[in-house]
Amino acid sequence: MPLVHRCGEPGCREMIPLKYRYCTKHYNAHYQAYLHRHSTGVAARAYEYHRRRQTKHYDTTKRFAEPVDAQDTAADELAKSFGLKVSAKDSGKELAQSSRAKFYRSKQWLAVRSAIYSRDIGCCQVCGRSEQRMYVDHIVPLRLCSNKERVASSNLWTLCGKCHNKKSRQEAKTSDKKLQRMSRLDWQRVLKN
Repeated sequence: MPLVHRCGEPGCREMIPLKYRYCTKHYNAHYQAYLHRHSTGVAARAYEYHRRRQTKHYDTTKRFAEPVDAQDTAADELAKSFGLKVSAKDSGKELAQSSRAKFYRSKQWLAVRSAIYSRDIGCCQVCGRSEQRMYVDHIVPLRLCSNKERVASSNLWTLCGKCHNKKSRQEAKTSDKKLQRMSRLDWQRVLKN
């Protein structure tokens, strides 16, 4: 006698072979729902990919002929004319973002990144997954690193997207002092839980 169980649809009491989840009556409905979810997911991912690509292109395109200093003074004058305070903090943040972008585009970083990726064999150092999109991540965040630590192989590791996102969320919640003390093993413990 073959092994059987009840259909997975709540309320359906039909007995079916163990290798199937639903009876023929409910299989079609679940399969159609699966196809719909899958097709909308693919469309949403494609839309997101193209939107990000377009945004990236837009952000790197030079749109003004005047130098950056002239733009800043014009923006400051406009802000003052509306009675708004001109914040030095904002310009410092922009400067930090531009220096970070320059670092990530540098030949030194690209060489170190490929070396770390090869060292880790393209596998996530937390979960062991190997995906199409892998991240070479700083164990101690870039903003807290000295120039030597930025490219030190002991401060870099390869992560999959899921673990990288988890780590980024944890970094946002953690104080800078604690982040500077956290090692690779500490992060592995945190991210595996």
